[in-house]
Amino acid sequence: MTPAVESVKLVELLQRPATYGIVKAGEFQTTGIQMLRGGDIKDGKIGYGLPYVTKQKSSEFSRTVLQTGDVVIALVGYPGDSAVIPDRLVGANISRAVGLLRPGRRLLPEYLAQYLNSPVGRAEFLKPSAGSAQIVVNLADLNKLQVPLPGLHEQRQIAETLGDVDGLISSLEKQVAKKRDIKQGMMQELLTGRTRLPGFSGDWRSMKFAEMLSYQQPGRFLVSSTDYVSAGTPVLTAGKTFVLGYTTETTGIYDSPPVIIFDDFTTATKYVDFPFKAKSSAMKILRAKPGADLRFVFERMQLVDFVIVDHKRRWIGEYSKVEVDIPSTDEQRAIARVAEDADAEIAALERRLESAHAIKHGVMQKLLTRRTRLLAKEQIA
Repeated sequence: MTPAVESVKLVELLQRPATYGIVKAGEFQTTGIQMLRGGDIKDGKIGYGLPYVTKQKSSEFSRTVLQTGDVVIALVGYPGDSAVIPDRLVGANISRAVGLLRPGRRLLPEYLAQYLNSPVGRAEFLKPSAGSAQIVVNLADLNKLQVPLPGLHEQRQIAETLGDVDGLISSLEKQVAKKRDIKQGMMQELLTGRTRLPGFSGDWRSMKFAEMLSYQQPGRFLVSSTDYVSAGTPVLTAGKTFVLGYTTETTGIYDSPPVIIFDDFTTATKYVDFPFKAKSSAMKILRAKPGADLRFVFERMQLVDFVIVDHKRRWIGEYSKVEVDIPSTDEQRAIARVAEDADAEIAALERRLESAHAIKHGVMQKLLTRRTRLLAKEQIA
């Protein structure tokens, strides 16, 4: 039988209680000692481009000069995000917004960081600030955190297993970013006519968006209740959130996609190819007129540099009058298909990325709550 795992207060596993760093950094320097801030720690990694403080200022907080094996945690910024200090930051220091955890001999830094970043760990040490206007990590509460403590060998196995999943996630994130960059560069060439697809050579003509798109007010498609559910008809906004939630309402559903939804105040746009309901009347529903390919027009809108200087509705009075050069309908469709193919590749990678996150979440839950144990070789034998 696999032996039970004890839980130990974090402070008992550290060389000294968790502490914070430089309180008042003063004016940043061009050289000196790098200082890590709360916002520099995200998704288990530490960013680059850290500010510098003077050597004298760092020496005033010598207790938080970083060493190999230290773990840091964001107290604000991205509260709770933790990371093991990389070699490049040994000798650096931390700000007041960062906590320093220096593990003792019974606790591996990599295991500690994984536990702190896990839903299990975060749920515990962020519990005291739940419901507050601002989520912060309190070091006194963090020191009291009960940490499940398997042996060092199993800690290493858990950290390596979760680290392998982190590697997959990082690789997929880079692939998604690369595909997005490729699509952006390709679209800038094709949508402006600087590069032509094979078989097309005709002249382009200038047209206003109002000549290519008709608009409809969203009034009769507005959702009645914002008590959203987990499944049903999506409720949309043209902003960053896009899908606000789902409704079980069966009337007033827009069911003639595809369309472009246009935020009348911010000019944000979304291409929608499924039935939906709308949240706000500050939206226009745009459809293609004869001779215009809707997807091509949507992609072309992403290149418009429209400067917003005040808060007012934009479509009728301003945006619809913007002129752009467009090719024949056939060439529009061909360019649109290129965009769709690129988006399909990105979507496939994003699904793999979502699956990788789900796998890590599941593995974390099982390993760090001890529902699953990794066996040593001698136990397997």
